This record gives sequence, structure tokens and C-alpha cells, in this order.
Amino acid sequence: FCLKVCGPERGWQRGAPTFLAMSNPRQGVALAAAVAICCCAASLAAPSVAADPSCAGGGTAAAFSGLPEQGSGRRCAVRERVAKLPPILMQFKDAIHKSNRSRAVHATRSTFSRWCGIAVNKEQGNDYNTEDLAAAAGIVGAEKLWHYNWRMTSEVHVDNVQFVPMIKEPGNTLGTDTSELPVAFEDGRGGVVKGWNEPDDAGQAGRDINLRSNPEAFAQAWTSDMLAAKAKGYTEFIGPAMAHDTCWLDYFLKACETTAGCKELVTYLAFHRYRLDCSAYEASPENAGWRDDLSYLLTYYRLMQKYNSRGFNIKGLVFDELGCLTPSYTFSDEEEQLQYMKQWYKLTLVKVKMGDADMINAIKSTPWIMPKGPDAHSGRSYSLGMCTAQDGGADAGEDAVRAIQSLVTVAWFSISPGQNHLFSGSAGQGISTLGQAYFDACKDVAGGGSLPDVPVPAPAESPSPSQDDDDGDDPLVVKLVARVTGKVLFASSGANGGQGLGMGSPEEHAEDSFWRLIRVAAGRYRIISRYSDRVLYAASGSNWGEGLGAGGPSSEVGSDGEWNFIAQGGSHLYRIVNALSDRCLYSARAGNWGAGSPANWVGDDGVWSVEVQSSSATP
Repeated sequence: FCLKVCGPERGWQRGAPTFLAMSNPRQGVALAAAVAICCCAASLAAPSVAADPSCAGGGTAAAFSGLPEQGSGRRCAVRERVAKLPPILMQFKDAIHKSNRSRAVHATRSTFSRWCGIAVNKEQGNDYNTEDLAAAAGIVGAEKLWHYNWRMTSEVHVDNVQFVPMIKEPGNTLGTDTSELPVAFEDGRGGVVKGWNEPDDAGQAGRDINLRSNPEAFAQAWTSDMLAAKAKGYTEFIGPAMAHDTCWLDYFLKACETTAGCKELVTYLAFHRYRLDCSAYEASPENAGWRDDLSYLLTYYRLMQKYNSRGFNIKGLVFDELGCLTPSYTFSDEEEQLQYMKQWYKLTLVKVKMGDADMINAIKSTPWIMPKGPDAHSGRSYSLGMCTAQDGGADAGEDAVRAIQSLVTVAWFSISPGQNHLFSGSAGQGISTLGQAYFDACKDVAGGGSLPDVPVPAPAESPSPSQDDDDGDDPLVVKLVARVTGKVLFASSGANGGQGLGMGSPEEHAEDSFWRLIRVAAGRYRIISRYSDRVLYAASGSNWGEGLGAGGPSSEVGSDGEWNFIAQGGSHLYRIVNALSDRCLYSARAGNWGAGSPANWVGDDGVWSVEVQSSSATP
């Protein structure tokens, strides 16, 4: 089979499919196709890297792991060759991906296209079970929800709700060795794994005084743990979740920067937040607690910016525990938690994620937003308790907004012994008042960063409004510029589908490279050519250069014409991922372009600058 499909020079594993087909007749054809795909892809990719200097960077097996890899030559080779496989093999490949029903969430979709998270377990006598999770999924939508329980496995499963396992401390989770981590993409798990829980806190992983007091000494331990997770198929790694000490994280990342393989194993920065003043908390510049929370998020955002400039590829922030405590450090009653949820979560985080101009402007104009420091690269050694407020500078307010926009998910803390804050009493009794407020607030927010808050006047001359404009929002008018190649995406008039659509120089496509972004949900848009009124789409069941086009009239393009804009930690930098097919738009150094799936196989050539145009610059 390999010989026939790949040709005599590449059919070197042709005996394997025959054996599999004979030994398992029911699955033989699909297995044969799978092996053919593997052997063809492997034999195609290896020689192509050396032969094609435009795919610089020296690809490794990491190209198949789903990890972002800067300038991966092997990924470039695979992208160009796999698209040329016979359609029958592409169909088999898609069928194999879909056949494992234990994978409640498709392997290509990251957990953090899901804004709504729950930090909850059933081991504290609180009777949490599948009925509770199903009740939450009924409000939010299962595909928008994820949960974790500070463990590697969970007995609570709901179809299409994703469970994220945790390696709770260096080398183990509650005594279970890291090597026992279950494989990714089975039993409701996706490709994301959580790292150590509060190494800066004496009550959690930081009960090891060496870990708590010497973060720089543990970068190698982190690398070992995450490499073990990577070997199990995980592709995204949530960094150590901080309880409060942002300086610990800074010094840890400083050591990670110089530890071989470590930078690639921190995909998100994570942190927790519990307040003692929830009853008096207000989303107001006059409220010290609100300014304190903004300062806390600002610190993590600036750490992300700093380390991305030093070779990391951190995709965003994960806020995976928050709640309220009394001054005696017991959990607050529901009324106080509702106050904090309303003022901080709903009126601040959700409103900024939804692009609310009043809240964004209020944050930008708020004084005394002060990140923690000192900087780990200042020459000082780390010591417990060293973190203090620093001058945030003139951009503190704007960066605080960007920090919220860079949040990819939030998970409310839902347990205390014998109680479950988001659910009512014993299992199956339903959602609590707090839970109803939380799930109602989070259900409309898409994961990832939202587009910048830039007002764009309506152009003087525009095509006739399509049905997509009827949501009442003024569309953003943008140019989409590939970060790696500097080329712009264009769609000429008088064509349809894949014709007259491509990448070109800004000078040659000064007119047909303007696009209107029509908001569908937070962070999700339809991309419509201003010049030709064609909607960009990426069909399911195809990959790379296939099934990608711009169709018109725009009203005829369905859900494969919706795209998530996922912030990349830089000013107006995004990955543009199709909401239906999970294909990431890219423009490769070699000159080819398309939309690739899995999205996390696409490297730095999948990062785009979204250049918002003023009315004077718009044709």
C-alpha cells in the first residue's frame, strides 16, 4: 500500500499495512491507510528539510508534538507535502481522528478556547458529581466548559466538557509519580496539562521550603515533569500556578530561560486570587482592592511580555482559582462572593473581554496601578517576601486592559469541606445562586484575547451592508499582515472560492487587502473583504492549502466563515483560527500559505498583525 501510494523510493514500510489488514480485517483498511500516511509523511519530510533552505530552523520530532516551534523546517516540509496526499488518504485520516469516541473533545482543539472553568473536586465531602457538571454544561454549553480537580484523573465526566489533569508538585501528584499521568486526548482529557500548584505557598507545593525559597533551582525539575507530559501526548503546559508571589515566578522563568528545553514547556502563566474584603469590593478607581487586583494582573502580563521577548512563546494568562475568604481565612458566605463575582468578574473581566468601552476607559484612567517587583534580572537574589509594589509607569492602565484581554480562561474556586459553592447542597440538587451568576456571566465570552479597543469611523464609501452587519456593531476595518513574511491577505473582485484569494505585497494590493471584521462573539469575527464582499472560510475535512477560500455573497457562507482571534502577547498580534475547523491561518517563509490543523502545529508563521485602519486610510 505504501509502495503504491508513496512510490518506490518512499514505500519502505509497505509490508506493515498488509500485515495489519490480514490480522484485523474489520479495521484493516483504516489501519493500512494510517500506516501509509505515517510512512509517507515521515519519508517525505526527512529529505525535504535539508533540500529546502527556505524552511530554515532545523525541524525535529517536536513538529509532530503540537508544540509551537520557531521556524520549524520539518513543519514546513510536512505542510507542503501532506496536502498533496491522495484525497482517499485524507478521508481516512479524518475518519481515524473522529473514530475514538473516548476523546470527548477533538485533539486539535485547545482547552483554552473555553473561557468558563471550574476548580472543583469530590474528595472534600461535598458530593460533587457528573450531574453537577452536566447542570453547568446545560447553561454554558459543554464545548465552552472545562474543569480540574488538582489530580491526574477524574471520575466526573460529561461529553464535550474537558478535564485538565495536574502535576501538583515536582515529580508527583499527591504521591502519584509523574510517570503515571494518563495519556492526552482520552477520557475527556485534551492536550493541556496543569503544572505545580502554588509553589510559593507553604500550604501547597511550597511546603517544600527548598522549592518555596529557591525558585531558580527547580527549572530542571519542571522541564523533566513537562517532558514526561509531552511524551504522553500533551502539547500545552500551564506554568506553576502562583498563590501570590509574582517574584517567585519571575526568578523561576529567569532560570527556565537558560535551562535546555524549558522555554518550550511554559505555554501559559497561571495564578490564583483570594480576597478578604469582598463585602466592600467595588469596580471603581476609588476602591483599593480593585486597584490591587488590576496591579496583580498587570504584573503577570508584563512578565509574559518580558519573557516572550527573551525567546518564550507564552500564549496568555490562566486565572484558575479565585474566590473570597473571611478575615479568619474561612470561605465567605454566598452574599460576599456574589459581590466579588459581580464587581470583579462580571463588571471588570467580562466587560473588558466583551470590549466594553466605559470599563476599558475607566481602567486606563485609574491611578496607582502598580506591578510587583523587583525584576529578577536586576542583579538581586531571590528572597521570601521581597516582592513590593513598583511604579507602573504611564502605560500601567493600558497594560492592565491588555492583561485582561490576554486572559484565556478563568476558573472559579468551588469547594470547601462539605460545601460546593457553585452547586446547591448534595449532588444533583442543581446550580446555586452563585453558580447561576457565574455561568450566566461567562457563557458568552470566547477564550483568548479580544481585538483592541480602537474606534474606527465608518468609511465614506462602503459596499451595501450584508446580513452579517445587522448586529448593530460598527465593523473594524483592518489589514491582516503576516508577521513572518510581511505579506497582506487579499481577495479580488470577480472571483469566488479559492480564486483571486492570496498573499501579496502591501504595495501591489493596496485596494483589495482591506477587510471588515464583523463581531459574532467576544474574540470571534467574520472576515469580509471590503473590496469584493467575500467572506473568508476554512472548510472542515480539508487542510493546509485545501478547502480555503473567500465566498460571496457573504450571507451564503456558514459557520466555517467564523474566526477566533487569539492574542499573542504583542501589540495587535493574533493567531487567526477558524472556529469550526480549528485551522490556523498562516503565511510561510517558503511562499506557500493556507490554514493548518491541528492549529498548534502551525508555528510563528501563524502570527498576524491586525492593523486597524482609520477612515482616511480606508478606500
